Amino acid sequence: MVSDKFMVNSDAERMAAARYATERFAWQAKLDRHDTLRLSLLVEETLGMVKTMLDDFYGQLWFVNQGRTCEIHFEVTADMNMDRKEALLSVSSTGKNAAAKGFMARLGDMISSAVYGLGETIDAYGRETMQYGIVNTTGMMVSNAEMVPIWTLQTYRQDLNQAKDADGAADEAWDELEKSIVARLADDIVVGVKGDRIDMIITKKF
Repeated sequence: MVSDKFMVNSDAERMAAARYATERFAWQAKLDRHDTLRLSLLVEETLGMVKTMLDDFYGQLWFVNQGRTCEIHFEVTADMNMDRKEALLSVSSTGKNAAAKGFMARLGDMISSAVYGLGETIDAYGRETMQYGIVNTTGMMVSNAEMVPIWTLQTYRQDLNQAKDADGAADEAWDELEKSIVARLADDIVVGVKGDRIDMIITKKF
């Protein structure tokens, strides 16, 4: 089952609509109260990330389920002129955006940077805020037909676990990961590029 897609931004009404859509999807997927709460927590954390990053973006949110596996899909496209994009890329290259704290803040920064850097390699935008978990460093001008994964939660967790004892930054990121509601609840998160869009898929098996 695939739900309808709905637009999300920082507007309170859009956020409320997303919460209603979550409850409706949970009912259609026949999730019990406990599983509905888990799904709602994942969506709330995603919306919190969305709220901080959508000044220059518009996004769509929708749900997919197959059996007891549910996916939350978040798709974002930049909506800015070239001058604004170049200005933001300039700020990104100075490292001023590298102070994101918390797992979802880091993830949101990486997605934002990925949109700014479409057409570049992952090294051009991703390693500053999310240097672990990268699964694809190829050029990002790809077909609209398929999503090319560039980062996954499972890889991120494995990379941090290996690096945290020797790298202070990795140790800090590991601590953030351990405290993250999303990282604890989600079975995996995949961030990928599809044409001029960045997709994030949160997978939860109930």
